[in-house]
Amino acid sequence: MINKNISGLAVLFMTVWMLACTPAGTSGSGEVLVRVYDKYLYASDLEGVIPQGASARDSLTAVRAFIQNWVDKELIVRKAEENLPEEYQDFSNRLEEYRNSLIIFEYEKMLVRQELDTNISMEAILEYYDRQKKNFKLREDILDLQYLVLHQDSPAIRKFRQYVRSEVPEEMDSLALYSSKYAVSFSIMDDHWLELDEVTEILPVESYDYRDFNANRRYLEVKDSVFIYMVYVRDYKPVDSVPPVQFVEEVVKKIILNKRKKDLIRNMRQTVLQDAIEHNQVEIF
Repeated sequence: MINKNISGLAVLFMTVWMLACTPAGTSGSGEVLVRVYDKYLYASDLEGVIPQGASARDSLTAVRAFIQNWVDKELIVRKAEENLPEEYQDFSNRLEEYRNSLIIFEYEKMLVRQELDTNISMEAILEYYDRQKKNFKLREDILDLQYLVLHQDSPAIRKFRQYVRSEVPEEMDSLALYSSKYAVSFSIMDDHWLELDEVTEILPVESYDYRDFNANRRYLEVKDSVFIYMVYVRDYKPVDSVPPVQFVEEVVKKIILNKRKKDLIRNMRQTVLQDAIEHNQVEIF
């Protein structure tokens, strides 16, 4: 630890007083607080170390920690400089490479932000899906569900129990209105595909063998102490099969966007090179 030949309160008083008397933006000037060999820590270097509104004890802790860390760092740097061979202390090339990489990264990010076409049509999604569908293999079973979760005392349950299984547009519209008013949770959208673990998070259907359904077994109804769950299984796809495009639509969008991004950057680099060659800014000797 650093030498504590001045009491903690005195150090704090001196530090706060010197910070208050030091104009902002004068780091590395003012009263010297600590010296490590030929390196000096000034009062102005502590600007911002003491949190606004901090108690005397917390302020003292913050100042001591900052000073101790500064001393430790300077001592280790000194030790490293004394022991490292000269060739290991020259970072100019690496710093230049790092700077160049950062500049290129920021420019490419700006270019993507300004010029990348993020509109992806359904036609583009289907085209990619048709070409690559063999690469979209399911890791687990998925189900296309229509479901409704109601309080057991909800009105007209018998009527809308039938509508859950319906595909008649008028009945679906009525079900949508009813669900928005009474349902705790529902999904009556077309092609609402869910992975099995997502289904079991929403509905208590662990014991239902959905893989053996037929026209008479697509509907499932379960009750607990509060709710009634009405589930209609439109379809399912087993593990290792090709999923429907609706299930992978967002993934395909990301793939297309990533490809567009790479193409944009590659074309920019080619254009920059070609332009420099045409204007005699590149010469290979």
